[in-house]
Amino acid sequence: MTPSFRAFLIAVCGVLAAALAAPTAQAQYKVGDQVDALFGPSYLQSVVIGVDPKSAFPYRVHPLGYLNTMDTSFSAAMLKPPGSEPTRPVGGIVDDPWLLKVQGKKAFHPEHVYRGPYQCFSLGGNRPEARMTFNFIIVDDHRYRDAAGHNGTYEFDAGAGTLTFKGGTLDGQHATYHQASNPPTHAEPPAITLTEAANRCDHPIK
Repeated sequence: MTPSFRAFLIAVCGVLAAALAAPTAQAQYKVGDQVDALFGPSYLQSVVIGVDPKSAFPYRVHPLGYLNTMDTSFSAAMLKPPGSEPTRPVGGIVDDPWLLKVQGKKAFHPEHVYRGPYQCFSLGGNRPEARMTFNFIIVDDHRYRDAAGHNGTYEFDAGAGTLTFKGGTLDGQHATYHQASNPPTHAEPPAITLTEAANRCDHPIK
Protein backbone atom coordinates (compact mmCIF):
# COMPACT_ATOMS: atom_id res chain seq x y z
CA MET A 1 0.00 0.00 0.00
CA THR A 2 1.54 3.28 -1.07
CA PRO A 3 1.76 6.21 1.35
CA SER A 4 -0.58 8.28 -0.84
CA PHE A 5 -3.24 5.55 -0.95
CA ARG A 6 -2.91 5.06 2.82
CA ALA A 7 -3.46 8.80 3.31
CA PHE A 8 -6.50 8.66 1.06
CA LEU A 9 -8.04 5.82 3.08
CA ILE A 10 -7.39 7.66 6.35
CA ALA A 11 -9.08 10.77 4.95
CA VAL A 12 -12.12 8.80 3.76
CA CYS A 13 -12.44 7.03 7.11
CA GLY A 14 -12.26 10.36 8.87
CA VAL A 15 -15.10 11.79 6.79
CA LEU A 16 -17.28 8.71 7.38
CA ALA A 17 -16.61 8.78 11.10
CA ALA A 18 -17.53 12.45 11.30
CA ALA A 19 -20.75 11.83 9.36
CA LEU A 20 -21.72 8.95 11.62
CA ALA A 21 -20.92 10.91 14.74
CA ALA A 22 -22.87 13.99 13.64
CA PRO A 23 -26.43 14.13 14.99
CA THR A 24 -29.20 13.75 12.42
CA ALA A 25 -30.93 17.10 12.10
CA GLN A 26 -34.56 16.72 11.16
CA ALA A 27 -37.41 19.13 11.55
CA GLN A 28 -39.82 18.28 14.31
CA TYR A 29 -43.49 19.15 13.85
CA LYS A 30 -46.49 19.16 16.15
CA VAL A 31 -50.23 19.16 15.53
CA GLY A 32 -51.32 22.53 14.20
CA ASP A 33 -48.03 23.43 12.50
CA GLN A 34 -48.45 24.80 8.98
CA VAL A 35 -46.31 23.25 6.24
CA ASP A 36 -46.06 23.00 2.47
CA ALA A 37 -46.63 19.40 1.39
CA LEU A 38 -46.33 17.78 -2.02
CA PHE A 39 -49.65 16.40 -3.27
CA GLY A 40 -49.25 15.06 -6.79
CA PRO A 41 -47.27 17.47 -8.97
CA SER A 42 -47.73 20.53 -6.75
CA TYR A 43 -47.24 21.70 -3.20
CA LEU A 44 -50.32 22.61 -1.16
CA GLN A 45 -50.63 24.80 1.92
CA SER A 46 -51.22 22.26 4.66
CA VAL A 47 -51.37 21.66 8.39
CA VAL A 48 -50.11 18.82 10.57
CA ILE A 49 -53.12 17.07 12.12
CA GLY A 50 -51.46 14.06 13.77
CA VAL A 51 -48.09 12.70 14.87
CA ASP A 52 -47.09 9.04 15.21
CA PRO A 53 -43.44 8.88 16.40
CA LYS A 54 -43.25 5.11 15.73
CA SER A 55 -44.08 5.46 12.04
CA ALA A 56 -41.60 5.94 9.22
CA PHE A 57 -43.99 8.69 8.04
CA PRO A 58 -44.99 10.17 11.38
CA TYR A 59 -46.72 13.38 10.28
CA ARG A 60 -50.36 13.19 9.18
CA VAL A 61 -51.00 16.24 7.00
CA HIS A 62 -54.21 17.86 5.77
CA PRO A 63 -54.23 20.17 2.70
CA LEU A 64 -56.15 23.32 3.59
CA GLY A 65 -59.52 23.70 1.91
CA TYR A 66 -59.63 20.12 0.60
CA LEU A 67 -61.52 16.96 1.56
CA ASN A 68 -60.10 14.95 4.45
CA THR A 69 -59.84 11.97 2.08
CA MET A 70 -56.67 13.67 0.80
CA ASP A 71 -54.99 13.51 4.22
CA THR A 72 -51.57 11.86 3.85
CA SER A 73 -48.67 10.83 6.09
CA PHE A 74 -45.19 12.26 5.45
CA SER A 75 -41.70 12.08 6.87
CA ALA A 76 -40.15 15.29 8.16
CA ALA A 77 -37.80 15.45 5.16
CA MET A 78 -40.79 15.49 2.79
CA LEU A 79 -42.30 18.62 4.34
CA LYS A 80 -41.30 22.22 3.70
CA PRO A 81 -41.70 25.37 5.82
CA PRO A 82 -44.75 27.41 4.77
CA GLY A 83 -44.00 29.79 1.94
CA SER A 84 -40.80 28.03 0.89
CA GLU A 85 -42.37 26.42 -2.20
CA PRO A 86 -44.77 27.70 -4.88
CA THR A 87 -48.20 26.36 -3.89
CA ARG A 88 -51.58 26.03 -5.54
CA PRO A 89 -54.36 28.20 -4.06
CA VAL A 90 -56.11 26.98 -0.92
CA GLY A 91 -58.93 24.56 -1.80
CA GLY A 92 -62.52 25.61 -2.24
CA ILE A 93 -63.99 23.99 0.90
CA VAL A 94 -64.45 27.17 2.92
CA ASP A 95 -65.87 25.36 5.96
CA ASP A 96 -62.91 22.99 6.21
CA PRO A 97 -62.45 22.96 10.02
CA TRP A 98 -58.64 22.98 9.77
CA LEU A 99 -58.73 25.93 7.39
CA LEU A 100 -61.09 27.80 9.71
CA LYS A 101 -58.79 27.08 12.64
CA VAL A 102 -55.74 28.41 10.77
CA GLN A 103 -57.73 31.50 9.77
CA GLY A 104 -58.99 32.02 13.31
CA LYS A 105 -62.61 31.83 12.12
CA LYS A 106 -65.70 29.97 13.26
CA ALA A 107 -67.96 27.88 11.05
CA PHE A 108 -70.83 29.80 9.48
CA HIS A 109 -74.31 28.86 10.72
CA PRO A 110 -77.07 30.21 8.45
CA GLU A 111 -80.11 31.81 10.04
CA HIS A 112 -82.06 31.82 6.75
CA VAL A 113 -82.26 29.70 3.62
CA TYR A 114 -80.53 31.34 0.66
CA ARG A 115 -83.18 32.63 -1.74
CA GLY A 116 -83.38 31.84 -5.44
CA PRO A 117 -83.54 28.79 -7.75
CA TYR A 118 -82.42 25.31 -6.71
CA GLN A 119 -81.60 22.60 -9.24
CA CYS A 120 -82.09 19.00 -8.10
CA PHE A 121 -80.40 15.72 -8.99
CA SER A 122 -80.69 12.19 -7.67
CA LEU A 123 -78.26 10.85 -5.08
CA GLY A 124 -78.64 7.18 -6.03
CA GLY A 125 -76.88 5.22 -8.75
CA ASN A 126 -73.41 5.56 -10.18
CA ARG A 127 -74.09 8.90 -11.84
CA PRO A 128 -76.27 11.76 -10.52
CA GLU A 129 -79.29 12.36 -12.73
CA ALA A 130 -81.18 15.64 -13.08
CA ARG A 131 -84.58 15.62 -11.33
CA MET A 132 -86.06 18.76 -12.89
CA THR A 133 -89.58 18.09 -11.62
CA PHE A 134 -88.22 18.67 -8.11
CA ASN A 135 -86.56 22.01 -8.97
CA PHE A 136 -87.87 24.92 -6.94
CA ILE A 137 -87.34 28.55 -6.00
CA ILE A 138 -86.97 29.79 -2.43
CA VAL A 139 -89.08 32.95 -2.55
CA ASP A 140 -88.55 34.27 0.98
CA ASP A 141 -88.14 33.02 4.55
CA HIS A 142 -91.37 31.02 4.45
CA ARG A 143 -92.49 30.50 0.82
CA TYR A 144 -91.24 28.46 -2.10
CA ARG A 145 -92.43 27.88 -5.69
CA ASP A 146 -92.14 24.47 -7.39
CA ALA A 147 -91.16 23.72 -11.01
CA ALA A 148 -94.83 23.75 -12.09
CA GLY A 149 -95.33 27.23 -10.69
CA HIS A 150 -97.33 26.14 -7.65
CA ASN A 151 -96.72 27.95 -4.37
CA GLY A 152 -95.98 26.24 -1.09
CA THR A 153 -94.47 27.00 2.28
CA TYR A 154 -91.58 25.70 4.34
CA GLU A 155 -90.36 25.89 7.90
CA PHE A 156 -86.64 26.22 8.59
CA ASP A 157 -85.09 25.19 11.91
CA ALA A 158 -81.82 27.16 11.93
CA GLY A 159 -80.48 25.33 14.99
CA ALA A 160 -80.90 21.89 13.44
CA GLY A 161 -80.40 23.00 9.84
CA THR A 162 -83.59 21.23 8.72
CA LEU A 163 -86.59 22.14 6.57
CA THR A 164 -90.14 20.85 6.24
CA PHE A 165 -92.14 21.64 3.10
CA LYS A 166 -95.90 22.01 2.80
CA GLY A 167 -97.90 22.27 -0.41
CA GLY A 168 -96.72 22.02 -3.99
CA THR A 169 -94.53 19.24 -5.37
CA LEU A 170 -92.43 19.07 -2.19
CA ASP A 171 -95.40 18.66 0.14
CA GLY A 172 -94.34 16.54 3.13
CA GLN A 173 -90.66 16.51 2.20
CA HIS A 174 -88.11 16.83 5.00
CA ALA A 175 -84.69 18.20 4.15
CA THR A 176 -81.34 19.32 5.50
CA TYR A 177 -79.73 22.63 4.58
CA HIS A 178 -76.03 23.33 4.11
CA GLN A 179 -74.45 26.71 3.48
CA ALA A 180 -70.72 26.93 4.15
CA SER A 181 -70.25 30.69 3.99
CA ASN A 182 -71.95 34.03 3.51
CA PRO A 183 -71.86 34.99 0.73
CA PRO A 184 -71.77 31.44 -0.69
CA THR A 185 -69.14 30.40 -3.20
CA HIS A 186 -69.24 28.68 -6.58
CA ALA A 187 -67.23 25.76 -5.15
CA GLU A 188 -69.68 25.24 -2.27
CA PRO A 189 -73.14 26.51 -3.22
CA PRO A 190 -76.08 26.37 -0.80
CA ALA A 191 -77.57 22.88 -0.88
CA ILE A 192 -80.88 21.38 0.24
CA THR A 193 -81.00 17.58 0.51
CA LEU A 194 -84.51 16.11 0.26
CA THR A 195 -84.57 13.08 2.56
CA GLU A 196 -87.58 11.18 1.20
CA ALA A 197 -86.86 11.91 -2.48
CA ALA A 198 -83.10 11.23 -2.06
CA ASN A 199 -82.33 14.36 -4.05
CA ARG A 200 -79.75 17.06 -3.55
CA CYS A 201 -80.73 20.52 -4.76
CA ASP A 202 -78.04 23.17 -5.27
CA HIS A 203 -78.36 26.90 -5.77
CA PRO A 204 -75.87 27.76 -8.57
CA ILE A 205 -73.47 30.56 -7.68
CA LYS A 206 -71.76 32.31 -10.59
